[in-house]
Amino acid sequence: MSSNSHAKKPHFHNIKVKIKFMPDGNGNTADKRYKVKCKPSHIPVHHGDAVLNYQLVSAPKGIVFDGFDKISSNPGHQLSKPSISADGKMMTFSDRNSENEAILIILKFRDNSVILFDPEVTNEPIPN
Repeated sequence: MSSNSHAKKPHFHNIKVKIKFMPDGNGNTADKRYKVKCKPSHIPVHHGDAVLNYQLVSAPKGIVFDGFDKISSNPGHQLSKPSISADGKMMTFSDRNSENEAILIILKFRDNSVILFDPEVTNEPIPN
């Protein structure tokens, strides 16, 4: 390996996630039972090989990450498979960010059922 070869350092995005039970059914999840807030709520990605780390900082007991689905206009593979921490409180995956597009990420949580919530990641690569 050449001493001149340097791997690019990935750009890290930490997204804090809070989940609150909504007994009145006014939540923003598919079943309306929970209100999910991400901070930041919109994640603009400007660098290639970005790392997105979703951290569950507040949630009812027993709720953990269960992966994600994505909806994008391009059929390419921008996002890696997720890695979920042993306690289920953190989910990390990478974003190649090689195409200019908005990707709808549907976060999956698990308690006794599956809870869905959809933050948006916008890929905006900076030209070389």
